[in-house]
Amino acid sequence: MKLPASSFQNKLMLSYLVIILIPVLSALFILGLDFYNQTKRSYEDIMNQLNKRTNLIVSDFFSNISRYSYFYLTDNRLKRILEKKNVQSNLEFIDDANYMQQAMDQNLLMNGQLVGISVTGVNGRVYSSTGANTGYLDKLLGELPADKLRKGKIIVTNAYESNIVSNQGKVVSVLRYLSDLDHVKGQDVYAKLDIKFKVIENLFGGISGSNSEVGTIVFAGDKLIYNTAEYSFDGEAVSKIMAQFTKGGEHENRLVQLTLGGEKYMFTATWNDITGWSIIQFIPSRVIDNAFSKNVGRYVSISVLCVAAAVALAVLFSRRLLQPIHNLIKAMKIVDSGSLDQMLADEQRKDEIGKLIQSYNVMIARLKESREKERRAGELQKQAEMGMLQAQINPHFLYNTLNTMHSIAELHRFEPISVMARSLSGMYRYNLKSKDRVTVRMELEQINNYIRIQQIRFVDKFDVKYEIDEAIADYRMLKFLLQPIVENSFHHGLEPKGGKGTLVLSVRKQGHTLHIKIQDDGVGMSERRLEELNRSLRQADGAEPSQGNRHIGLSNVSARIKNFYGEDYWLRITSRLHEGTCVEMLIPADKEEDTNENPSR
Repeated sequence: MKLPASSFQNKLMLSYLVIILIPVLSALFILGLDFYNQTKRSYEDIMNQLNKRTNLIVSDFFSNISRYSYFYLTDNRLKRILEKKNVQSNLEFIDDANYMQQAMDQNLLMNGQLVGISVTGVNGRVYSSTGANTGYLDKLLGELPADKLRKGKIIVTNAYESNIVSNQGKVVSVLRYLSDLDHVKGQDVYAKLDIKFKVIENLFGGISGSNSEVGTIVFAGDKLIYNTAEYSFDGEAVSKIMAQFTKGGEHENRLVQLTLGGEKYMFTATWNDITGWSIIQFIPSRVIDNAFSKNVGRYVSISVLCVAAAVALAVLFSRRLLQPIHNLIKAMKIVDSGSLDQMLADEQRKDEIGKLIQSYNVMIARLKESREKERRAGELQKQAEMGMLQAQINPHFLYNTLNTMHSIAELHRFEPISVMARSLSGMYRYNLKSKDRVTVRMELEQINNYIRIQQIRFVDKFDVKYEIDEAIADYRMLKFLLQPIVENSFHHGLEPKGGKGTLVLSVRKQGHTLHIKIQDDGVGMSERRLEELNRSLRQADGAEPSQGNRHIGLSNVSARIKNFYGEDYWLRITSRLHEGTCVEMLIPADKEEDTNENPSR
């Protein structure tokens, strides 16, 4: 079944809507995943931070509680009682016990979290506050690791039932070895501080209450000691949780997802070093899903509004665009028939349609002139081809003429003319055939040709010394780096000098670079002139040197070095008036093979 033809307007609207919907739906999918992952990571960070904060709060709580075991340091008599080596008489012990009890009771009044304090003396006597469970002290010392206590570690017991009248219910005790009494060398001295377990529950409840969406579970070994009231789990669920976070001793920053009672939860745990408790934080997965749904819902609402606005704009724009395009199509059909007289009315539009109509009119005008341009272009092409042929003939003619002059001068034994012709021919051949990069040997041959010509022009005017490392002859460098510098040495240094001068050309390899130095003992220059010259070289780097620059050759060399090799390579000039000038350059040591650039071939 053949589908009916659709109008351009419908196609335009459909294309516009597809272009809008594809990125919107793609963005909805991608951002949906990103929203979910961001929400999940956010809650993971909250849980991990809450875990760390809980661990720190618990550690600080028990560390602060343990400091009350040093209550005897505030009274010398208390310390003397604990340091007694001999067992007191009953009367003396009663007096000491009453004094210790008053001090401990006063300590309890200052700290409402404590319900009892017990301490052993060096002579084995036990002293306690009112309501302290002293009978449980020996049992705890027998069960707990003495070596850890002696090393100063605080040990927190599991919750146990206290039957003392003034201290009934669940109690947690903190045991500490009193190391400052160890110098007595008697029996080990310990302190036990009793805390109502309700205080611990309130501590964890306050932490969980800071974020109502997060719950807390605490295990002491394999025993559950705290479970957030809002998320009370049954025995089977608690067993699953405990199995996950006691397996292999893995606790820190491990995120676990469990399904308990038909609902998914995320758990993370930390282990408290002081208490040995496993503190587990958890959050229902539905909290994350709800936050994700809210974010996606907002984005969907915005997307629907954007699509509705896009449809309205598509209808408006298609109508505005349609009529000018129809006019353009009619005009182009007339042009297809062979007529070039159909021009569209100049519309005062500044948009793309207006530019398209203007371009059409310009195209028609150009088509009318095409035949004349083709004829004239053919003539110009022939003239250009003749010019190119002439440009190729003239350099070869001059090069061949120099060779002929050299041959005739040798035949008639005019040695100076022969040398100048041969040198000038070599220089011209070097300019004509060499590429942009040549070997050091080729560049030095070019300099040698130039110097031979100058030595014939200025007889006994100067000497030339070469300090060239033969091992670098095949290294490569940019063409025409040396000649402008040597030429400047002659024109501005040696030629104005009254007597005989010396030019020294040195090329040495330093690491991965070539260090080139051209030095003369000519007239030199003043410090002011030197500074101006160096400043002009710095300004010329990377730019075209002006035609009025006296040292255009140096500027050209400096700019070529910077542009081709980079900012790490340079051209530098030093000079002293009446003593001479030294030009140095640094370029990379490159030994790339290329046998096709030798102009002597």
